Amino acid sequence: MIKNDELSIKIMESKLLYSKKINERVIDFINMGKSRNDSLFMELCFCILTANTSAEMGIRTQRMIMDGFIEYSMEQLSEELKKAKYRFYNKRAGYIINARFIRKNIKKLISSMEHFTLREYLVNNVKGLGYKEASHFLRNIGIFDFAILDKHILQLLFDYGYTKDMKLNSRADYLEKEKIFNSIASDYNIQPGIMDLYLWQIATGKILK
Repeated sequence: MIKNDELSIKIMESKLLYSKKINERVIDFINMGKSRNDSLFMELCFCILTANTSAEMGIRTQRMIMDGFIEYSMEQLSEELKKAKYRFYNKRAGYIINARFIRKNIKKLISSMEHFTLREYLVNNVKGLGYKEASHFLRNIGIFDFAILDKHILQLLFDYGYTKDMKLNSRADYLEKEKIFNSIASDYNIQPGIMDLYLWQIATGKILK
């Protein structure tokens, strides 16, 4: 992968200024991966909520609902999402209710599958999880193998000339752009899920989860 000099400078600046904070976030993710089934499931719900909305909205909503992801009825969950001013309250409530089949065995599932196979399983079996959301969840539980291609990262790749467009209309589109992202990460000897934190900081000025 041919490096873009301007982006290279920004990555080095971000590493210099934010590596301590990002390393702390990485430890948080690894610790989350050691959590019990219910905590892992609530993190999965957070990643369902971040689809087509902001990370800040997902974080705020997760903090408001917490155990409700496990305990609420469809009607209660939809109402709480609405109170949180979450836009897609009915649809996402349905996704979360449907995802409950995985809750009691999620830790065992994670430990029993090779990471690429695990992501494919999540995408194919959990409604509301595409490749971005599944990759986001896996990163947040300490699996750093995958790119999280949200609109900010796609815009950055396009702006610096790494991609010809920002389309993610298919699995092939995602994997093609993920390969480019992973090559950038490899150039800096940084795992893709961690490089995402640096590039997201460059794109947004923020370090979230």
